[in-house]
Amino acid sequence: MDTNIWQFGFIKPREKQFLELYESAHSFLISILSDESTRIAASSYQIAEILEVLRKSGMEKEPRAGILHDFEKAKFYVKDLSLADAVLALTDSARSNIHVYDYLVAYPLKDIVGRIYSADTHFTHEDFTSICEVINPLAPWFSTEGKRPEKRRG
Repeated sequence: MDTNIWQFGFIKPREKQFLELYESAHSFLISILSDESTRIAASSYQIAEILEVLRKSGMEKEPRAGILHDFEKAKFYVKDLSLADAVLALTDSARSNIHVYDYLVAYPLKDIVGRIYSADTHFTHEDFTSICEVINPLAPWFSTEGKRPEKRRG
């Protein structure tokens, strides 16, 4: 599950135009986090990224600490980042021109995950769809690094 889903679902937007996105992400997060049959895999890099994005978005220290401790529970499988993952991520990032951070989220989880949940348009690239099925649970909302989320029609 990509970092933006965590941000969109935990941080209530200041702008009304993004309230629908927040509600969709929040609902999705609650449902998947409470589904006992679903185990969530994340790279250790992604955990740091999630907590940093939540910090920058204004979430207080105590709730972030709670989220960090939640990652220690059986609901989550955390895979450490290896040097081989980092090298491959940097190589493929240079080739595709997609920032390395998406690769550092996904590559450690190859052969572990059955699907990736992401609203990030970069995850439609074959480097990610070749890992497993990629689903945007926030559609028709999409996000792209460095840009505001957008709602697409059709």
